[in-house]
Amino acid sequence: MEVIIHRGTHQIGGCATEYRTKNTRIFIDFGAELDSENAKLFDIEGVTKGETNCDAVFFTHYHGDHIGLLDTINKDIPLYMGEVSKGIAKILNDRISKSANIESYNTERIDNIKTFAVATPIVIGDIKVTPYMVDHSAFDAYMFKIEADGKSVLHTGDFRTHGFKGKGVKALLEKYVKKVDALVCEGTTLNRAEAKCETENDLKNRIKKVLEENKYVFVVCSSTNIDRLAGICSVIPRGKYCICDKYQLSVIDYVRKHSGQRSSLYRFNKVLYYSENLDEKMNDRGFCMFVRCGHPEHKRIMEKYKDKNPVVIYSMWQGYLEQDNIKEFLDGYQRLDMHTSGHADSDAIKMVIDTVQPETVIPMHTEVPETFLEIAENREVKLVNDREIIKI
Repeated sequence: MEVIIHRGTHQIGGCATEYRTKNTRIFIDFGAELDSENAKLFDIEGVTKGETNCDAVFFTHYHGDHIGLLDTINKDIPLYMGEVSKGIAKILNDRISKSANIESYNTERIDNIKTFAVATPIVIGDIKVTPYMVDHSAFDAYMFKIEADGKSVLHTGDFRTHGFKGKGVKALLEKYVKKVDALVCEGTTLNRAEAKCETENDLKNRIKKVLEENKYVFVVCSSTNIDRLAGICSVIPRGKYCICDKYQLSVIDYVRKHSGQRSSLYRFNKVLYYSENLDEKMNDRGFCMFVRCGHPEHKRIMEKYKDKNPVVIYSMWQGYLEQDNIKEFLDGYQRLDMHTSGHADSDAIKMVIDTVQPETVIPMHTEVPETFLEIAENREVKLVNDREIIKI
């Protein structure tokens, strides 16, 4: 079996990894670069152009840096994704199309994505792919175990162990994945200063205190960071409103429908969408409202409370604060930065390595692949470049 990381050996996002044998060729993820303004043309013969020579593309989750170039893939190539992840991707796609006032070019493609079940193998030619659900800031995210030519590779995708589902990661590796020959592992956080990520549960409890001490609270966070939304909703003080807009509610309703019966965390019992007939009650009883930077209606509502000392909880990556539209949106408000990463810290990466015992570790989705030399001590670490062929 051969592995080719077409993009991602020295950058975060824009992921695309090929696994192939003499007879079969598949890809894991096909993402857009995070810096869309300076993104380079990304074409692969047999996948995005020319006669099709690819048997399937699997997506780990719905984030744009993993699924963003879906529309460039040849139309006759089968696509695979988790069921809930597919549904959220469709909601996102419909919203983007509506806001741009265009007829979506991705709707039919997303509708035709095949879905898979947890721990149920899919055989594509002579490659077996088994998906395992993991903890990540995207809901319904997956690792893949790939087996071919008598070898096995674990492709982690984006994962972590400090979220609400984090404790299950080690258990699934021990019970289902077991030992593999190679590990293709993300390392997003390894160039950041924090040594260990705060847990979602600890973050939730800190936010709970802010909600109890402040009458009016706005929260800036990703509309698809389901665990963050669920955690905050679960600690809204009695009598205080939990408010979002109709788009956000459509995401919440979808998750509630598919996962609310399995976990009380995803029932979102207190959430209402904003309408002006709630203004008086919100003013009297207080609220927590989810808002998005650059959204004019959200900005208008925030302005109404500006003289009442509202708190704005910023719960996203710090790097986004350098963007002018976000600076402008938050200007003049008391801001509390309360966030934890959706990605694995070094302890989590080491746990995966120690559990699946790979002979070879291949870093990706990182700007500092050399950091793996220390984390994966006593194992072969392949520091490769984009498009380099790796034989397993």
